[in-house]
Amino acid sequence: MAHFGTNQFYTNWQFVPGYRNGSAPYGVWAVQAVYVLTAYLNGTDTCAQAGVVCQDDVAVLLLNPQNNAYPGAATGWYGYGFDGTGFTGGLTHITQLGYPGCLDNSFYMERNDSHGFTSASYASNTIIGSLMCEGSSGGPWLVNFGRRPSLTGTTAGTAPDPNLVVGVTSWGSTNTGPKEQGASSFTSTNIVPLVNAACTAVPAACS
Repeated sequence: MAHFGTNQFYTNWQFVPGYRNGSAPYGVWAVQAVYVLTAYLNGTDTCAQAGVVCQDDVAVLLLNPQNNAYPGAATGWYGYGFDGTGFTGGLTHITQLGYPGCLDNSFYMERNDSHGFTSASYASNTIIGSLMCEGSSGGPWLVNFGRRPSLTGTTAGTAPDPNLVVGVTSWGSTNTGPKEQGASSFTSTNIVPLVNAACTAVPAACS
């Protein structure tokens, strides 16, 4: 969305929900505005590797509505979690979605399920095992992914909320040996102010 440390935004972003091998079943949506933290834009963000493995490599895109509606009216939507939602002792199970160029030439949405852990030495990023590569950036990392079953002999546990995005793919190893990728963890100091800014600017997008 933005070029780290240069105060420069990229342009002409589009969102194609449900894209599959050239098909756009829910249309193509233009981006109206992008919200990124100032620290990432000006290069003062805390990073283990400048511009790559950073604490706040997070953005919120505000779409232009079509016929007074947003994609979620047709597709449904995920929630989001922050400050360790779904994690226990810095660990959780992550479901990653994306369109990596090294799998099916980015023609199909790919899914990866992995143990995820928070790494202090990697700017508090979450790291997972993943076969995905370039092109998967921006894809969601979810906890408690999927349709919830009826509970007939157990409880929901201490972090039951389903389908919560807790990060998006930020980076991956350029070495083809270790199959891993990382994401800036969603926190109350990055994703929350960005969502609040977008919702304040266009309340209808968040209703």
